[in-house]
Amino acid sequence: MKTVIVTGMPRSGTSWLGQIVNSDPAVAFRTEPLFAYRFKNRLHPDDSDQAISAFLTDLLAADDDDFLMQRHLVASGAYPAFTKTAPSVLAYKTSRHHELLERFLTSSLDIHIVGIVRHPCAAMNSWIHSHREFAKKGCEIDKDWRSGACRKDGVGEYWGFDDWLAVTERFVELADAYPERFTLVHYAQLLQASVATSQWIFERAGLQWTAQTRGFLETANEHHHDDPYAVFKDRSVSDRWRDELDPVLANTIIRETRERGLDQFLDDTDFDL
Repeated sequence: MKTVIVTGMPRSGTSWLGQIVNSDPAVAFRTEPLFAYRFKNRLHPDDSDQAISAFLTDLLAADDDDFLMQRHLVASGAYPAFTKTAPSVLAYKTSRHHELLERFLTSSLDIHIVGIVRHPCAAMNSWIHSHREFAKKGCEIDKDWRSGACRKDGVGEYWGFDDWLAVTERFVELADAYPERFTLVHYAQLLQASVATSQWIFERAGLQWTAQTRGFLETANEHHHDDPYAVFKDRSVSDRWRDELDPVLANTIIRETRERGLDQFLDDTDFDL
């Protein structure tokens, strides 16, 4: 069975993109499997194809796991409830374990990875203003914005601006090295041209485009759900960092992003603040 992995840094749109993929009626969708208790850190970069295949088989069968299925978010309205048919594709979303991505791509298994990158200031600002992921974890802006150390409580965790730089560089490398198996998506492009960009993703990942996906895209930005993990958000959330993020910090992030040659993930209007 084909597997599609939706991945990116935390607070970068992986949940929204994951639900776009989930809107394919033939997709069996799971969330953060290697963080879930049942499969916690089960895979490693040196695992065999057989070990990866066994994990995916077990993951497909785990539809009784409320966390993997995110049933609480569906029940609250933060996630949509999609109509499903018999599955022909397994998909999952994750913002963890980026060290495994190339191993998936070099395997003989039918795996396609979709990596999403959000403007670094928007991603950092979203994390800083997520109470459950920042303040509740004891994080402090001055101490933790760069390293994300306050949020790293195990292997496979990627938080903070230094990780944004490293992961984004890796995504660019993987997209160049595995052009048929890795699709690189800009969050801003998905936001601005949701239907066209999603159709492109579906074509590359081998998914089927139906009225269910188009309907979800048409309604996703029509109302705002306050749950920080909700996929129904007002489009204005994309630019909140311009008013909320400290200008000195934003300037540092933009400058260092340019210095690393990652200008493509900035806006044309970005300038030194």
